[in-house]
Amino acid sequence: MMNQQPDKITALYCRLSQDDTLDGESNSITNQKALLSKYAAEHGFRNTMFFVDDGFSGTNFQRPGFLEMMKYVEDYSVSTLIVKDLSRLGREYSYMGRLQDFIFPAYDVRFIAINDNVDSAKGENDFAVFKNVFNDYYAKDTSKKIRAVVKMRGEAGEHLTSNPPYGYVKDPANKKKWVVDEEAANVVRRIFGLCIAGKGPMQIAKILTADKVLTVTAYNAKQKGQAMPENLYQWCSKSVAGILERQEYTGCTVNFKIYTKSLKFKKRMENPKENQRIFEGTQPAIIEYGQWERVQALRANKRRPTKTGKTSIFSGLVYCADCGAKLYYCTCTSYKDDSQDHFLCSNYKSNTGSCQIHYIREITLYKRVLECIQRTLTYVRLFRDDFTQEMLAQDEASRKAELMQKRKALSGAQKRMEDLDKIIQRLYEDSVLGRLSELRFQKLSAQYESEQAEIRQLAVSLEREIENEAGQIADVGRFLKLADRYSDLQELDASTVNELIHRIVIHSPEKIGGRKHVTIEIYFTYVGKIRIPLHKPEPVSGKEKPA
Repeated sequence: MMNQQPDKITALYCRLSQDDTLDGESNSITNQKALLSKYAAEHGFRNTMFFVDDGFSGTNFQRPGFLEMMKYVEDYSVSTLIVKDLSRLGREYSYMGRLQDFIFPAYDVRFIAINDNVDSAKGENDFAVFKNVFNDYYAKDTSKKIRAVVKMRGEAGEHLTSNPPYGYVKDPANKKKWVVDEEAANVVRRIFGLCIAGKGPMQIAKILTADKVLTVTAYNAKQKGQAMPENLYQWCSKSVAGILERQEYTGCTVNFKIYTKSLKFKKRMENPKENQRIFEGTQPAIIEYGQWERVQALRANKRRPTKTGKTSIFSGLVYCADCGAKLYYCTCTSYKDDSQDHFLCSNYKSNTGSCQIHYIREITLYKRVLECIQRTLTYVRLFRDDFTQEMLAQDEASRKAELMQKRKALSGAQKRMEDLDKIIQRLYEDSVLGRLSELRFQKLSAQYESEQAEIRQLAVSLEREIENEAGQIADVGRFLKLADRYSDLQELDASTVNELIHRIVIHSPEKIGGRKHVTIEIYFTYVGKIRIPLHKPEPVSGKEKPA
């Protein structure tokens, strides 16, 4: 009796996942192949072909070997499929049931699982159903145990990623530690520097490509002695953006950044910040935290060119003093030069918006910002100790006021939550008593519940901010380092502005002496607004002491 149709193949399928290695040598690919070959020879199955998936979970049916085999099945090229046991084919009982009950019969495929005594040619095996359910349970139980181990490692501050990010390599003396790879780290520093200078990911990618800098993929392949990709230098904006977002470059470990909802729902989801764990000082820093933080702020306030293709070094940093909205950069094509390019409140809209005019020419803003920075840096340089003490005291006072405001806002949010609970309760009573229609009840309750959800989110955010900010002080030391670097500043560029300035606030114009005057406030990086005394003390020289 022939065991297969002429020219059709006998598919021998093997699978091994990392979890299956716990079962010992018996599940190895080599042993599976030996078992399947022996069985096929002893039972007269000819024209055999192996399909192998090594290192793939049984719950994942998007395996290359399995998919290749199914193409043969769907082409009616397979007469018989043989596996060691049901778990080798898969550990998800619903899909396993579809394969055995519908798909294989539809394509006239005889299915054999040797160790489970399953052979579709001998009729249905009721035990196979229970076996598939057990295999599904086993996969879930194994996944649960692995997740527990991973969580324990993550909570202990261990790196959960298999490979270090670009710029780091595993420490040869301790594989759990990362050390700086200087060649790649220099590229990382350059990327951050270009971003500070006002370049976006796409622009940075073009610069790196033009300079023939090896891509991350090409560099890793070179380091590992693997085959090089076709495009050695073709950087993409996504790769650059990924580097700019990685907090690990500041020397920390960030665990639990992503998660999957369940074993079967494999899509990776971004974990909320409050569910992530950050461990400081786990490896040498490539980027200073302040620089990384500044880059995140710049990326959050993306600079978009005007219709003329022009951008300003101040774009994304200028805000309205009254409504808090950004001031848009506007260019004038009717003038040959840039003298009339200006910033305008986005909520103004020619007297039809929600805010009054807040207008300042870019050339005026440039002069006043440069002058303010020069005066501030001179003051900081001459009176370093006085400045430090003043900023620490000022910061403490401002933080106390800010914390008081946030606590007041939190209290108000909590009171509103209690009020909404009472309102919803009354609505329910009115609905039960027939004083309110079901449709009206559903609409109003949905509205109030939506408000509750928003307030609850706000309350959580406020609580987190209060917890984080309490007892903190401004990093005056970091600002002093910046001040030293720009001690002889003569002109402004995007890099300088982005490093020194956090925010510029524009007030509405006032008439002073018959002329309009616009007040601007500059908030510096790390320290905020700096108030320079009108009468500066004379610098102390030699052994003289101030009175």
